[in-house]
Amino acid sequence: MLDGSVSLPSAGADILLSPFGVAPRQWLDDDHVLQAHIIHDLIAIHRPEYFSQEASAEVRAIIESLDERTVIFVNSEYTKKELLAYRPELSPGQVTLIPLAAGSRFKPCGDAEVRSSARAKYGIPSDVPYVLSLATLEIRKNLDQVVNAFVEYLEQDEASPMRLVLAGMSGWKLEKLDAALAAAGRWRDRIVLTGFVADEDLSALYSDALCFIYLSRYEGFGLPPLEAMACGTPVICAENSSLPEVVGDAGVMLDADDVQGVVHAVRRISDSPELRRELSHRGIQRAALFNWDRCADIVMDTLATAYERHAARPAYLKRRAAVLPATPEGLAAVSVDSMPEASFFGYRNGSLGPSFGAHGAPLPKAATMPWPLWSDRLPIPAGAGAERLEGGLRAHGHLKTGTPDMPLVSYITVVRNNKATLARTIESVQRQTYGKVEHIVLDGASTDGTLDVILQYADRLDYYVSEPDAGLYDAVNKAVPLARGQLICVLNSDDWLEPHAAEIAVRRTLGMYEEPTLLMTAAFVRDGDILHEWHPAFVHPGTYFICANDCHNGIYATRAAYERSGPYDSSYKIAADFKWIMTSLDSASKFVYTKEPTVNYSMGGTSSDQRQHSMDCMRVVSERFDFLSPMEVSGLYHSFFMFTGAFSAEQGGRPSNHTQFLRRVFAAHESKPDFVSALGWAAMATLQHPVDAVVAAQPAQAPAVPSFKRSIKELAKSILYKHPGLYGAAARGYRRLRG
Repeated sequence: MLDGSVSLPSAGADILLSPFGVAPRQWLDDDHVLQAHIIHDLIAIHRPEYFSQEASAEVRAIIESLDERTVIFVNSEYTKKELLAYRPELSPGQVTLIPLAAGSRFKPCGDAEVRSSARAKYGIPSDVPYVLSLATLEIRKNLDQVVNAFVEYLEQDEASPMRLVLAGMSGWKLEKLDAALAAAGRWRDRIVLTGFVADEDLSALYSDALCFIYLSRYEGFGLPPLEAMACGTPVICAENSSLPEVVGDAGVMLDADDVQGVVHAVRRISDSPELRRELSHRGIQRAALFNWDRCADIVMDTLATAYERHAARPAYLKRRAAVLPATPEGLAAVSVDSMPEASFFGYRNGSLGPSFGAHGAPLPKAATMPWPLWSDRLPIPAGAGAERLEGGLRAHGHLKTGTPDMPLVSYITVVRNNKATLARTIESVQRQTYGKVEHIVLDGASTDGTLDVILQYADRLDYYVSEPDAGLYDAVNKAVPLARGQLICVLNSDDWLEPHAAEIAVRRTLGMYEEPTLLMTAAFVRDGDILHEWHPAFVHPGTYFICANDCHNGIYATRAAYERSGPYDSSYKIAADFKWIMTSLDSASKFVYTKEPTVNYSMGGTSSDQRQHSMDCMRVVSERFDFLSPMEVSGLYHSFFMFTGAFSAEQGGRPSNHTQFLRRVFAAHESKPDFVSALGWAAMATLQHPVDAVVAAQPAQAPAVPSFKRSIKELAKSILYKHPGLYGAAARGYRRLRG
C-alpha cells in the first residue's frame, strides 16, 4: 500500500494499492506490478476554490496518473461518473464501487451517564435540546448556512432553549463561517464550537442530538450523515453530489442553501416525537446496508480477479501508456493523441472513425429488402401450431423500453445444441451493472437439453422461442428484429459478457442512438494460461481484401444501422458477419472504437475450417466488386489477406510478382473510385517499404518441417493469437452446419 510518503522498490511486489498520492516512477515502470488506486472525489478539480493551489495540483496529478490498466476504486457512483466524464478514455469496467461504512462503534447510546459526560466534556449545557453538525470547519462544508438556519429558527421561536453544536477541527477559508457567527448577535452564545471530538465520544454526541444537519456543498461520500443514522439520529442533509446515495429516503433531503427548509425540518422533528422515531428507525436500517467487511471483500475480490488477468497477459500488454513507434522525420508529432479520428495508425477509447460510404455506388441489395420488421414476438410459421416453445417476460406483457438518457441494450443469442455453456452466457447478461438490458434467446430446435437450460431462466429472459431454422445467420436475421433496445449485440451461446459491457456500450455511443452506428469493442481471449486482449481492428475500404479482424460479439449496433445495412447474408457458411460489417461501412454507418473488453470469446476451429473462411471472404470481394475476374479476386487475396501465408499453396491464382499484379489491377480499374479507394487503403494498411523487406529477408528462411500439413497448422496457430475471430467464426459455422 502507498500512502504518499513511502517510496519502496517494486521488486517482489505484485499489487500497488494507492489510497492517495502518485506512485513512485519505479513502481509505475514495473510491468509485473498491478496498479490500483482509490479515488475519493474530484472536488479539488471541479471546485478548486475550496482548496489551495498545491492541494488542487496534487489531486489533478493523481487523476492524470491513471491509465487503462489501473484498477480504480471509488466510494460513490457520483464520483465514478465524474471521473469517467473527466477522463473519458477510462473504462467503467475498471472502476469499482466500494461504499464506506460507519463502523461498529456507531450505534444508539442509551447510557444517560455517558451522554451527560460527553456534554460536559465539550461544553454543551445539560437538559437542553441541541442540533449537531460535525465536520472539519472549512468552506466546502457550508457551515455558515447551518448557522444562518439555526439563527432563523430561534428568531421564529425565541422561547426555544435549542442549541447548535458545531463539532470538528478548524480548517481553512473560514471567512463565511466567521461572518455568520458574528451576525448571530444575541444568539451567538447558543452556538457551541467543540473543536476536535475524540472517536470514543462521537456516538454519545450523535445519540443525544435532536437531529443532525449536514449542508455540505460537495462530497465524494459523506460519512458523518451515515454515522448519525447508525446512532439513530434523524438527519437533515443536502441533496447534492453523492449524499443522496448515502442518506436515501432515510433523512430529510433539501437544497444546501434552503435555510427555511432546514428551519421547517428542525421544527417538525422537534414537535413530532413520532416523526423523530420514524426517521431514527429508517436511519438505522439504512446505515446497516453499509458494511466495512463488505467493502473489504469487494476490494480483495476485485484485486484478486484483476491480478489473475494481469498475470495472464503477455508482457507487451502490461506496459503502460504505449508510445507509437518512431515516425519518419517531420511526422514525429503524428500520434494517436494528435488524430481526431480513428485510423489504421491507432485510436483512443471512444474514437469515431471517418465516414466512408460507397463513393456514390448503389447500396447493396440487402439494404433495399424489407428488413428488419421490428416486432415483439416471432410470427408462428405455418404448421408449427402448439409445438413451438415460446415464453419469457414479454409473453406476460412485460415490455422494456429505453430513453435517450437511459437506452435499452438488447442482447441476442441464437443457439442449437449447446447446453454446456448457455447458462454462463445468460448469467453474464443477468449480471450487467447497467440496469436497462434485455435478453432474447432463439433456439434452433435443440435436442441435447438446451431447452431445459432455457426453461430454468424462463422468468428472467425477456423472450425465448424454440423452432427450426435454416442455419446460424437465418436465426440471427429472425432474432434481430425482436430487439426493442436502442443498442443491439449478437452474443454467441458459448461466449459471455464482462459485467460492465452494457455500461461501456452506452457510454461510448452517447448521443448516437438514433444514427446508424456500430460500436466496436474488445474481447478477452484465453489460450491456456495466457490471456489475450483482442482489440477491434480499424475498418476501412481496404478491409475487403484483408478481412475484418473484429469480434462480432463485441459489436453494438443501433436499430438505424440494421435498417440501413439490411440482414446478414444467410447463404454464407461462415463470413456473413464480415460481409455485414463491410455493408455497414459502405452504407456510411458510423464506426466507434474502444479497446475496453466487453466479452469473453471462446476459441475454436481448425485450419481446414479457415480454408472455407478464406473462400467466403473472397466471395465477399467478388460480390462487392463484381467487375473483378476470379483471378483478380484470388490475386488480391494472396496480396493482402491475413491468412495468405497459411493457405497460399492450396489456393490457385497466386501472382508471381505481387507488385506488378497490383499495379496492373489498379490500372485496369482506375475508373472505379470505390475499388481504387479500397485498394489504396489495403496497400497503406499492409505497406512494407522495399528496404524493410530486404532487411527482413536476410535471416534464414523458415525451417523445414516434417510435413506440409504440419507447417500450415503451425503457421495458422501463430496467427491465432492476433486474429482469434477467424478461428471462432469458422468453428461456429462448422458446428452449425453439422447441426
